[in-house]
Amino acid sequence: MNDLTKRIAGLAAGHGAADFYIPVVPAILPALIPIFTEQGITSYAMAGCLFTLVTLTMVIFQPLTGWMIDKGRWVPGISWCILITGLAIAVFGFTQNYWVLLTMAVVAGAGNSMFHPNAYQQIHQFTTSANRGTFLSLFSVGGSFGYGAAPLVTGALFAWGGFPALIWLIIPAVIVAVLLRKHQQKPAFLPPKSVDTETVKPKWRNAVFVLGISSLRTWVYYGFLAFAAVYLTTYAGVDYLLATGVVSCMIFAGMFGTLIAGPLSDKIGRKEVMFTAYIGATAAYFGIFLLSGVGSVISLVIAGFFMMATASVEIATVQELMPGSVGLASGIIIGIPQGLAAVAIMVIGIMADAIGMPTALFSQVWLMVAAIVLCIALPYPLKLLNRTHKPVE
Repeated sequence: MNDLTKRIAGLAAGHGAADFYIPVVPAILPALIPIFTEQGITSYAMAGCLFTLVTLTMVIFQPLTGWMIDKGRWVPGISWCILITGLAIAVFGFTQNYWVLLTMAVVAGAGNSMFHPNAYQQIHQFTTSANRGTFLSLFSVGGSFGYGAAPLVTGALFAWGGFPALIWLIIPAVIVAVLLRKHQQKPAFLPPKSVDTETVKPKWRNAVFVLGISSLRTWVYYGFLAFAAVYLTTYAGVDYLLATGVVSCMIFAGMFGTLIAGPLSDKIGRKEVMFTAYIGATAAYFGIFLLSGVGSVISLVIAGFFMMATASVEIATVQELMPGSVGLASGIIIGIPQGLAAVAIMVIGIMADAIGMPTALFSQVWLMVAAIVLCIALPYPLKLLNRTHKPVE
């Protein structure tokens, strides 16, 4: 195994461990809601605030961490980021007090969000525009695997031993953090002004377009994901353990979508892949609610495939549009959409209290339609129509 492969494998494993803990919160939400009710927390909006705080914290810490990386200031090692996230989620096994868990949600969000700009900057430093989509997709697959495994593992642990069994969730963080101590913990500091930044100026307007598109996609995906187990168990008559399995299938489908879309964007173009994925995601999301039975479940999995397929493509695009500020760019394109997703969860919770969960979730499909329109207007060259186009380094 060469050095490049070791780097990718190590970072992908770290990504899987860091992201493993985030969907634990929505996965355990159906079991927490009755306990919260006894504590006086009686609305979907307040219950959803747990996941909201996790993602909202990312809006602050991911751009901040990226900026510190660009400036060569303090950045925590990736092992510590993983351990902090795992420890915060393990507390869910000790107590179910709403206010304590809110605090742990913030800690988990901080630990997770400090990991991402660090890792993405490392990948950017040893890739080029000709292979960046491929390597970022491989890295993203690690995160998708961890994210997808979490609902299934959480559901199985809870069915086996209730809340105390969730303490065992700390194991992946400890194992991966120890293994990663042998790998590079931080990206190498590069001076802010380099040959790249002198020859290629940041394209802020284009980057804002991609940020807007990514925000809409993330809003719909995480907004649905936060209440997917609740929707399936309460309105679709699905057993809890089976529901967590279906949610995991949706996330794993997104993992395969990412693995396909990244390399494909290197070959046929970033914008072409994004546009195709948004069309597929919109059609499949309609199918979740317009179809029934097996058709609805299949649509859910297909929607997960397309919605997550472009995650690494969007990151590669923004990194290439903002040379010299790769850490900040990575933090923004990850943090801000996830922060807006936090708002989405609150909005969907409020809408569910007012008009019902199915209607609240279905209405989000129009945001995917808006993402398609923005993608069409995105000022980014079409590689298929211009084979002589050279991607921005």
